[in-house]
Amino acid sequence: MRFTRLLLLVVAAAAIAGISVPAAGALTFPDDLCPVMSGTVIKICPEGFTGKSYSLQMRGRDGTGCVPYVTFRTDGTLPGGLSMSSSGLISGTPTQVGEWTFWVIMQDIPASDGGIAWCADNRATERQFSITIGEGLNIVQRQSKLTPGQLTVPYNLQFTATGGGSPTWKISAGALPAGLTLSSAGLLSGTPTAAGDYGFKITTSDSARSDSQTYSMSVVPKLQIAASAGVGEIGFPFHLAPQATGGKPAYAWSVAAGSALPAGLTLDPATGAVSGTPTAAGTSTVKLAVTDSVGLTGTVDVPITVAARLLATKKPLSTAKVGSSYRTFLKATGGVTPRRWTILGGRPGLLPKGLKLNARTGQISGTPRQAGTFRLRVQVTDKLHAHSTIGVVLKVTA
Repeated sequence: MRFTRLLLLVVAAAAIAGISVPAAGALTFPDDLCPVMSGTVIKICPEGFTGKSYSLQMRGRDGTGCVPYVTFRTDGTLPGGLSMSSSGLISGTPTQVGEWTFWVIMQDIPASDGGIAWCADNRATERQFSITIGEGLNIVQRQSKLTPGQLTVPYNLQFTATGGGSPTWKISAGALPAGLTLSSAGLLSGTPTAAGDYGFKITTSDSARSDSQTYSMSVVPKLQIAASAGVGEIGFPFHLAPQATGGKPAYAWSVAAGSALPAGLTLDPATGAVSGTPTAAGTSTVKLAVTDSVGLTGTVDVPITVAARLLATKKPLSTAKVGSSYRTFLKATGGVTPRRWTILGGRPGLLPKGLKLNARTGQISGTPRQAGTFRLRVQVTDKLHAHSTIGVVLKVTA
């Protein structure tokens, strides 16, 4: 009666003003919104799938004059991941498989809240709906950038999907790098033959569902590292410069996990140079890693030997005799071979006539032809130009 009296007043006022008033019918849901299935009064809405966006707009039946001026709410539980706005939009991404039945209430908006007078009698209607959520077909590899390919290097990536039995796979847009193919089982494989940046869309589908993902992929020359073995000496400056080629510069260098540089040495992450002053002798194999700008990583094992400090051994030389064959050796420890021996001077600064020094072995040999005491300064120098000097005394008897 409240609505009828209000409507008569509105119609009368409109007639005096010469304005036509649309007819207001009862609020109800249209028949084509989630049709009623045979044997039930529940309106069955379109099926959704987990992991796939869902959208359904609730609405009133046209012709009542009040349809644009209504609000919606639910009584009951929507599928997990979905919600309904006051405008009647059910949306979201379902997270659970199952069937949900709930009520939707549609109600006039009061004139004070933006409705119109002949609809503002606070009328409401409700109807029961049902949404079934099935398991969606979803590609597991969602990353937009794939691992880069390298020229002449075989490439293999198996795409997989959840929610499907045995879906088929295809390239639905763009093109794969030359040399690569995608099998119907989802295996991306081959050997890239052309460098460049590529973009493509992969789609997987079964009899009822599908999923797509767009990817980018770079193909670059093979990433390689060249590095020779390093040899150092305690207390002596060390430098080793590995070189990276291929991939896509710039490069970032590191010492691989589980590996360590010898004490006293450090790595320059920008150039890969290993430098410093070793503090402990020993031999180790260091695994160096380099990563390029597209994420490719290469490693190389670099043997590094650190020798003890070069030290000439000071010991008395055996006595020689004029006219008799003589042989003795100067000794040294540590350093890096080969070594080289030289006589720096002393008094008289030369070996006695008939004897000579082998610079490579440190052997003094020959048949002395003069007697005397010979005080000499001798020096040993190694491959790294480290040196050690000692004084020696050689006596030659008559």
